[in-house]
Amino acid sequence: MNIRVLTPSTIKQEFQKIDVHPAGIELMEPKSRHFCVKISDVNVKQANVLKQECLAIGADAAIPYSVLNLENKIVDVIIMANVKQYQKLAEKLENQFFNLKQLGHDILEAIENYQHPAMTFSISNRTISINDFMVMGILNVTPDSFSDGGKYFDNIEHAVNRAVEMESEGAFIIDIGGESSRPGSKPIDEEEEIKRVIPVIKRVRKKVKCLISCDTSRFSVAERALDEGADIINDIYALRRDEKLVQLIAEKKCAIVLMHMKGTPQDMQNNPVYNDLIGEICEFFYERIDFATQHGITRDRIIIDPGIGFGKLPEDNLCIIRRLREFTCFGLPVLLGPSRKSFIGKFTGNIPPEKRISGTIASCVSGYINGARIFRVHDVKEVWQALTITSKIYSYEQHQSSGS
Repeated sequence: MNIRVLTPSTIKQEFQKIDVHPAGIELMEPKSRHFCVKISDVNVKQANVLKQECLAIGADAAIPYSVLNLENKIVDVIIMANVKQYQKLAEKLENQFFNLKQLGHDILEAIENYQHPAMTFSISNRTISINDFMVMGILNVTPDSFSDGGKYFDNIEHAVNRAVEMESEGAFIIDIGGESSRPGSKPIDEEEEIKRVIPVIKRVRKKVKCLISCDTSRFSVAERALDEGADIINDIYALRRDEKLVQLIAEKKCAIVLMHMKGTPQDMQNNPVYNDLIGEICEFFYERIDFATQHGITRDRIIIDPGIGFGKLPEDNLCIIRRLREFTCFGLPVLLGPSRKSFIGKFTGNIPPEKRISGTIASCVSGYINGARIFRVHDVKEVWQALTITSKIYSYEQHQSSGS
């Protein structure tokens, strides 16, 4: 007898190979997909009910020891079950009290998002579909950005030509920014930022068909950028810097990128420490998404970015990329921006930014496998080629597992 462990995504295809009846495949395939789901802010009564109901359907739930002593506190719970069991759990919880009736369905939705990361976002009255992945080309019109500072600064023609070139290389979005956010950088005034980016956006809009993003956190800059044809505002402060910006985004119905950053560019790398890196970033997104939607920004216009290099240690960046799929729980597109970042240099012999292309590609490929679908990079052509092959490999596997 020969023994091998099967790739989970191919199990349906393997059922077909051994001639399982189609009805049996539909019954058993959900049993092959096992997920560990963490639920935060659960009270003791809810935790005990979840434990009991999970055991009743052949699954299990990990709960703190304090729950067994009926201590009155808020805890976290981790459920371990397959999809079939989660479906049963949802049915059972519908008949429960303690605000648990909807929980099972919310878990199933999170699992669906985990398996199939969000592939659309909206701009005005258009729905933008992400065809496997989307490359966002970086166009910094600054004198001091960490990688390409000064390259396109004070030379509009040069900047416009680069935008056209990136579109031809596969960029679906051009991200234009005029204020450096490298570690230790100091803010510039609004007038200077407008002077840098608006003429470039105006010229680029006439030259390219792709989407244009403005990398800004300020109302006045964003307003001018949108008036000149920008489609997306990429805000590293996630609507925390300028209180007027959220109303502008809601009124203009453009898309918004909400990025996680610990601190500000001036101090974000001063010993950033997390008790629970992924958990804290998720909590940040819960709060920021709630803030945005309460102020009139619809969820379909939101993209999230965990902020590689923004208040993170090198090891934190690796952890984020490895666990990116956990951010798909929001049902929103996940953007990844590892391009030429310092963590790549640290782990590859302290090489300078311009020589970090291979590390950027590896980060983006890993990010794609782990659920990111938009990639903000300097090296558009190289990343587009790598992601094209990666998406072909994984879409082929999914095609085969579907049995078509």
